[in-house]
Amino acid sequence: MNSFSVKPILFLFLLFNLSGCQPKVYLMPAPVGIVHNSKFFRLSMENIDENLLYTLYATNRIPFSKINDSTGYTIFPSDTLELGYLVHSVGEDGMSWSEFYDESLSSERKKDLLLRQQFVKPMVKYHKGDDLAETSDRATGFFHEVNKALDKSFIKEITVYVHGANSNFYRATAQGAQLFHYTGHNALVLTFSWPSAENILKYKVDVLHAKKTIPAFARLMEVLALHTKAEHINIIAYSAGAQVVAPGLAYISEQYPELSAKEIKKRLRIGEVYFAAPDTAFKAFVERYLKFRDIVDRTTIILNANDRTLLLAQMQNGVSRLGRPDARELDATEMRKIHEAMATPELNVIDAGGSKGLHLGGGHDFWYSNTWVSTDLLMLLFFNADPEERGLVGGMSKSGAELFYFPDNYHEIIPTLMQKQKEKVLRLRSESKE
Repeated sequence: MNSFSVKPILFLFLLFNLSGCQPKVYLMPAPVGIVHNSKFFRLSMENIDENLLYTLYATNRIPFSKINDSTGYTIFPSDTLELGYLVHSVGEDGMSWSEFYDESLSSERKKDLLLRQQFVKPMVKYHKGDDLAETSDRATGFFHEVNKALDKSFIKEITVYVHGANSNFYRATAQGAQLFHYTGHNALVLTFSWPSAENILKYKVDVLHAKKTIPAFARLMEVLALHTKAEHINIIAYSAGAQVVAPGLAYISEQYPELSAKEIKKRLRIGEVYFAAPDTAFKAFVERYLKFRDIVDRTTIILNANDRTLLLAQMQNGVSRLGRPDARELDATEMRKIHEAMATPELNVIDAGGSKGLHLGGGHDFWYSNTWVSTDLLMLLFFNADPEERGLVGGMSKSGAELFYFPDNYHEIIPTLMQKQKEKVLRLRSESKE
């Protein structure tokens, strides 16, 4: 590589984050399928009409001595897993619920809606070597409240959001809180905040910290399965969050040598696993997926071959990333196995970059910034719907792999599809009670 190619790369890194300061989080654009008359904000038994987003968090970050600022936790990893409550406010002080509701669903917002962290309450700690089945009075109270929230929720599942690199505690949890709002305040969302170094120039530190976080992530899955009534535990891994989730799931599959994959799956109840623009080594992921595929319900990968951020990550790591894969890295056996997996309902790969109607370009944050992609993700979480039920169409890659794409008329067909899925779920819920 000559000096003329090095300088633009360094410039891009500096452009992304020269000082390491974390940007504020503003509410994502409204998913195209969530509109005023969709009534998703009225599906739960109780729905508080206020500009507050109530979520949970877990972290293996070392906390500051007092959690009283906008970050709460340091960039350093620990062997302790901590869980607690979070509250974020949205919009300007004094903004009414109706004004916030209208602005949040508008396709042409008059103002940005800033998310502010208002309340952080650590509740439960699990140290390395603790018996995860045991609980203290404080932990019992915490999980009692979690289960009460599940009872009231339309979605009887927990969604765990695992953020990417260059993200502090505030930014990660604010991104997760958006999912609570756009499921109509019907989902229980937990952000797993692993110890990112919070600076793009320290990407290699994030890679190291993600690796150190794998046991903590595995313990989180075990804790949620043991102490909550969630029907399923779903996982969203964004960007470098895949470096926690993919090896973490493979790690889990190896922790129970006495159990079959079917028994592990029943024990942990891991449902949808969604990799959004995943920044993890492609070849290594294939090896790990073949280990964990039978302990989860379904894996979805959404990629963009033009992703500029993943191109930089590839140059940093020397191998292609899952969200921007190079099939030439696989040998014939690996290629055959992953193609066979992609031909089953248990592994869906969405080519967002190849879907012309999305106009992604080199985008990396499209899982929440693109209103079509965010709608598809919400349909997956809300209804556990198959790709065809969500309006996606099938196709083939040049290497012969089965892929899914967004049709050009997606925005036109999605309202009808969402209504059908809502009616289907309500019908199934009614039949199960009879």
